[in-house]
Amino acid sequence: MKSIKKKSARRMCIGGLLLAAGVLLPQVFHMAGGPGLGGTFLPMHIPVFIAGMLLGDFYGLSVGLLTPVLSFLLTGMPPFARLPFMIVELAVYGWVSGLAAHRRMPVLVSLVVAQIAGRVAYGGALFVGVGLFGVNISPIAAVTAALVAGLPGIALQLIAIPPLVIFIRKRVMHVETVGDECARTDGA
Repeated sequence: MKSIKKKSARRMCIGGLLLAAGVLLPQVFHMAGGPGLGGTFLPMHIPVFIAGMLLGDFYGLSVGLLTPVLSFLLTGMPPFARLPFMIVELAVYGWVSGLAAHRRMPVLVSLVVAQIAGRVAYGGALFVGVGLFGVNISPIAAVTAALVAGLPGIALQLIAIPPLVIFIRKRVMHVETVGDECARTDGA
């Protein structure tokens, strides 16, 4: 029982740190190159993917839902008009990356599957926004534009996230895979 509480506390702490990183990392990019740099390198997405892959689908979904909301409340970014769509996109990123990692998919495969699912969800949210709220935007054009503008960020994610997740699993969390059934590598 004590081990389960310890794991839960560790996951909650790591989830909180990743949530904070999801708010702070975009600010670093905005300070370095303005708001446009955020749309290019997608820094808010990185901690969400990592949360899913390290902590599982529940924490990934939670960090994905809360990060854009907390960021908006504290920094005003993302802009209110984009907030609902980013909430959907990031929630799906965290949830799917957690599901894929829990099923022991390789980190890179988990990441790519989650990237695709999140963009599809973003497009779906835009279609709903157009239908329900009369948003004056072409969902296909918006998803395509976001995809093209975010190619450097997608490349950054593909290069940086897999080794980072593997390192954190082995050196910080002392596990080989995500989930409560994880085999501990430190003998505890």
